[in-house]
Amino acid sequence: GCIEGGLTPQRLQWADMARSVSDPLTRIRQLGLTSASASDLLAVAISRRAEDVAGSEDAANRLLRSVKRVRDVVHLSALELNEASGLDAFEVLRVQAAIELGRKAGIAGRGDMIEVETPEDVVDELGVLVGLSQERFMVVLLDAKNRVIRSDTVHIGTLTQSIVGPREVFRPAVRDGASQIIVAHNHPSGDPTPSPEDIQVTKRLVEVGKALDIPVLDHLIIGEPNWVSLRRLGYF
Repeated sequence: GCIEGGLTPQRLQWADMARSVSDPLTRIRQLGLTSASASDLLAVAISRRAEDVAGSEDAANRLLRSVKRVRDVVHLSALELNEASGLDAFEVLRVQAAIELGRKAGIAGRGDMIEVETPEDVVDELGVLVGLSQERFMVVLLDAKNRVIRSDTVHIGTLTQSIVGPREVFRPAVRDGASQIIVAHNHPSGDPTPSPEDIQVTKRLVEVGKALDIPVLDHLIIGEPNWVSLRRLGYF
């Protein structure tokens, strides 16, 4: 149960230890990763040796103070990570690698359970697209039973036919043996209304999908808080 303003006993235990133990690594070893604070986890992630962890705590705290929510760290570019924390290029890469590993593991773990019957079934997989400052184009790979295999980012930046081509979109599907795909991208403005370019790119991908026998089931545009399905809108 929760006590003292919503804190669980585990969180209180961690808070008590944080006051008595100055080393993040010691706290994690004694209480475990699942109870660890975001700051302590980051300190370990950016440290190259056990001896470096205590010295990494300040950088971890600076990084967390630069975002409103812990989950916003995943949206920071390498430059933003560097400017917020003072981490060097390799330390930034360690943070990004840890984030990407967690993302891939999460998708793989959920993919066994998600069977897509409607666009709503896959929207939760695309939560990473919400709140981004740049457009990101993703492909969700599905097996023959419409179960999610994985999702990949295939392009970051303005969406145009010349940049988001069939080769980039279908390469992960061919590589992983997907039977069909759903594509998606975000509109940083928050307005999910499809642009003429969105529609042109969609129609081109649908044509190529038919030729490859890897159908494009839908193209979702993610805004905030709304999203749209181009199939439901009648564009294909």
